[in-house]
Amino acid sequence: MRDSFARTRFALRPLALALPVALLSLAPALAHAETGSTSEQPTRQKRYYTIAAGSLVSALNRFAEQAGIFLAGRNDLASDKYSPGLEGEFTVQQGLQRLLQGSGLQAQPQGDHGYVLQVAPAADGPLELGTTHVSGHALGAITEDSHAYTLGSTSSATGLSLSLRETPQSVSVITRQQLDDQGSTSIADALRRVPGVSVQNYDSERWEFSSRGLPITNFQYDGVNTDYDGVYDYGTTSTDMATFDRVEIIKGATGLMTGSGDPSATVNLIRKRPTKAFKASITGAVGSWDNYRSTGDIAGPLTESGNVRGRFVGAYQDRSAYLDNYRNTRDIAYGILEADLTPGTLVTFGIDQQNTRSRGASWTGFPMYNSDGSRTHFSRSFNPATDWSRRDFTNQTIFASVEQQLANDWKLKVSYDRKHRQHDTFLASASGGNPDPLTGNGMFMYMGRFKGDQLQDNLDVNFTGPFSLLGREHELIAGFMSMHTRQDIPVHGSVYPPLDGSIFDWRGKFAKPDIARVGDNDIDQRQTGAYLATRLKPTDDLAVILGARVSHFTASDELDYSAPTTKDVRDSYRQTGVVTPYAGLVYDLDDTWSVYTSYTSIYQPQMSKDAEHKLLDPVEGDSYEAGLKAEFLDGRLNASFAVFRIEQDNVAEYVSGVDTESVYRPVQGATTKGFEVEVAGEVMEGWNLSAGYSYNHTRDAKGDYVYGSILQTTAPKQVVRVFSTYRLSGALEKLTVGGGVNWQSEFFGNVFQPNPNDPVNFGQSSKITQQSYALVDVMARYRFNDHLSTTLNVKNLFDQTYYTGLGNFGTGFYGEPRNVQLTTRWDF
Repeated sequence: MRDSFARTRFALRPLALALPVALLSLAPALAHAETGSTSEQPTRQKRYYTIAAGSLVSALNRFAEQAGIFLAGRNDLASDKYSPGLEGEFTVQQGLQRLLQGSGLQAQPQGDHGYVLQVAPAADGPLELGTTHVSGHALGAITEDSHAYTLGSTSSATGLSLSLRETPQSVSVITRQQLDDQGSTSIADALRRVPGVSVQNYDSERWEFSSRGLPITNFQYDGVNTDYDGVYDYGTTSTDMATFDRVEIIKGATGLMTGSGDPSATVNLIRKRPTKAFKASITGAVGSWDNYRSTGDIAGPLTESGNVRGRFVGAYQDRSAYLDNYRNTRDIAYGILEADLTPGTLVTFGIDQQNTRSRGASWTGFPMYNSDGSRTHFSRSFNPATDWSRRDFTNQTIFASVEQQLANDWKLKVSYDRKHRQHDTFLASASGGNPDPLTGNGMFMYMGRFKGDQLQDNLDVNFTGPFSLLGREHELIAGFMSMHTRQDIPVHGSVYPPLDGSIFDWRGKFAKPDIARVGDNDIDQRQTGAYLATRLKPTDDLAVILGARVSHFTASDELDYSAPTTKDVRDSYRQTGVVTPYAGLVYDLDDTWSVYTSYTSIYQPQMSKDAEHKLLDPVEGDSYEAGLKAEFLDGRLNASFAVFRIEQDNVAEYVSGVDTESVYRPVQGATTKGFEVEVAGEVMEGWNLSAGYSYNHTRDAKGDYVYGSILQTTAPKQVVRVFSTYRLSGALEKLTVGGGVNWQSEFFGNVFQPNPNDPVNFGQSSKITQQSYALVDVMARYRFNDHLSTTLNVKNLFDQTYYTGLGNFGTGFYGEPRNVQLTTRWDF
């Protein structure tokens, strides 16, 4: 009886829709009467929508009103269903697809401005066939489950939600699919494969990322700025990727949204969000050098209506490395809740905890020269660290936000997060000196104890929405940001005892000293900024983005020594009313191609000192960019070409260390120029590609190289990044294969070279060259059924030997040898 009744009810639904469908012929007249407009824009033209997640009926009603369409059948079929909402620029068809995603429904066009809602055809076959259906849909801001290598919209550059083509800067994206395909579990794994980004190591724990020839110091989490310390790091460069949906890399200066920072790039890590439907997975991985990792991820609605949703991600990793006597463990816990308090009010709260512990952690690398000036030849497994040398990081972030839909499609968003980051470090490395080439004697230890406790509060309040001017619709964002960072650093100092014996017999054994506490260091930094940006549309084909930020910077650095005979140190700066302008222009040549240009200024306060112990003036300059962008296959494939020029003064370059303080000189007229080419997305069904080439040329006003302030190296001029996967068809449809090449040109390190024939200077600065090299990665995934899949990743397939870091205290560091990882995943 129940089955018979169900079939009868289903059969009656077309009859229930007959009257609304008949009214479709009146849709243009109804829309005209409702809007008072004399003509309708074509449904293929994009417009901006802001529709909150929640009831599907409410979302469709609001969309139909804004789009000027008539949609039949929504009150019947869409009742009791949920919509993920909509934000950004979409055509009518794209907007309907986004709103109906996961509902089992589709909107069928019925003449001009008319659509009828109907049940979507059931997908047959395994999961791979479902992917084929999804591939035709427009992408949104969330990349998870999109199976894509690009996204539909980003707000990282200007605060406005724009497509990559509409953003007047070069943007690279690492989607969730790409992270999984490449087996990238840390931020270093991910960024070393991004077009235009190069990676170098300080030592076993710390990395430096560069873009456009300059170090990256701007890191964000969900668009919230993070204070970055390249020396103590606080674990930023060890961030685990289990909790993130994607990484967006905005190339060039981003002062409008970040206030300060290097004009290299901004790395914005976007967290995973709760899902409207239940989903869960468990993942286990095993790899080279006893690398074991497990991950659990569960998400879904917590109430019957779905107005409260949650997600929890947990991960644990225990691994060794190609370095002797090295061990690292990492545990991650992440929880987030979303609640629709009303159809227009979304509240979010979450906690992110990441802990990392390393033993056998090195402090710098190995010496590059013997005492007679000849080159050393250490093996890649050589670890200068003692077996008890350690770096421990504890990072906790509590974050919350409220998004309120206002009248006339305006939205208010208030975001707050508090980061509590700690590091506890006791390092010992046999890295000092230059060994005798025959006996190995003459080395000494770098030994030091370092601790830090950092608390950072961030607040961001912004209004976004459309407005009308001269008969056209435009967009505006206005906001205020505040960042306050406090560091409490017990000062223990460093010691440099001689190594009793040959470095060739080193096995990581050395007595652990007692390094006394000698003082306290308190650092307080504040940055506030008010920003305003608008996207004007003078014509359908032209968009002009104008913006400005007014920032205030204050900082104090107080170092108090315990010994009354040692002079305390007091440093501070205060800069107010710093204006950072931003201008961008995008012109659509046709439905596929656009040209763009953008400009912004550079301003970055710094705590580096010169030989007279005076703080260097802020880094100031200008950043210019212009290029060509294209969008294919409804945005699932994006291409770009960019040329850029960056001009800076007062760039800090390391000179020497005097009285325990490093000495820097301000480099004037540092100019970087170059170009980038990138293609990312779905080339054809089942074929994903991320590929790019970048060239940069950096020199100071005298035409000399500009070396890094910590790593005494240049960045490679040329970088090629290619990675691609292809899902086979037919009898092999369950198999996906892929691979990539990471090539970079030569780079140079500035390293001290002994000269026993010079009794006065005993040596000089020497330039070491790491020749160009290419690393090849391959992968294969087999999906046994809808739930179980296994992925094999091989990195550095041909076991290339290369330096990945040069010049940190005159030492070098090898890159990782061939690495194999097998990952098995079960989806519930």
